[in-house]
Amino acid sequence: MVLGEGDYKYELVESWAKLPEGWVFSLVSDVAIDSKGRIYAFTRGKHPVIVFDQEGNFVTSWGYGEFGISPNLVSQSHGIFIDPDDKVYLTDAYQHVVRRYTLLGEMEQQWGTPGVPGVTYYRREFNMPTGVAMGPEEKIYISDGYGNRCIHKYTPTGEHILTWGDAGNGPGEFAVVHNIGCDKTGRVLVCDRENDRVQIFDPDGKHMETWEDVIAPGDVWITDDNTVYVVEQGGGGGRVSVFSPEGELLSRFAGSQGGVLEAPHGICVDGEGSVYVAEIGSGNQGQRLQKFARRQ
Repeated sequence: MVLGEGDYKYELVESWAKLPEGWVFSLVSDVAIDSKGRIYAFTRGKHPVIVFDQEGNFVTSWGYGEFGISPNLVSQSHGIFIDPDDKVYLTDAYQHVVRRYTLLGEMEQQWGTPGVPGVTYYRREFNMPTGVAMGPEEKIYISDGYGNRCIHKYTPTGEHILTWGDAGNGPGEFAVVHNIGCDKTGRVLVCDRENDRVQIFDPDGKHMETWEDVIAPGDVWITDDNTVYVVEQGGGGGRVSVFSPEGELLSRFAGSQGGVLEAPHGICVDGEGSVYVAEIGSGNQGQRLQKFARRQ
């Protein structure tokens, strides 16, 4: 089945992700890609970070005891981001922390206090953070999503620069800041999920514009040419939409097309234009990582 339209058409690669015998996916929350093209699934199960090569072969797994399901741990794995230096940033909404790791799973830095939510009135870091992005000047942006409903900006070493946003539905306000991304011009794109929109800001938090042709946007991925991919949790099983930098819809495919999506939650795109979708599923169905190969 061919999905999408125009120059952005895709085919599902059946059974792409090959797990070790006896393993199953559990609530795949997000997905990212490193400089060598390896794909990282961030899950809420016993194997929090699972790494695959481009062919979908299992490479390694790490994160047990720090995220996902493990004894005496209250965790909700949420967002994964890999920067140009191959540093891995992971957000945990229930632990209220953001952590930076090497590709081998060695923790280098932590923001927030595990298990201690920031005070919402003062928008203190963090209260159920959701995602991380990095701008072209290597500034770090963290979406402090469910509790504080704001964006924090940091230096590359983790020093706080500014915070913007508040609860609401006006420009610069958020219902749930579900994830975040930056394009090559420095614009900050924010998935304001419960308000059914993507808001766009300059690097200093000034509201620039709002895209409303989305339903419950969960994650955003921006390619080197500033093409914007949005994974949406609404629209009939969820859907993937592709936009130009100006917000023109270029392509879209939905879960209602043959049941190819089931509550998609995260997205990334490789150098060949193939799309990887992380799905938390519905009930016990559709908890998976899928690859949609771009047709040339």
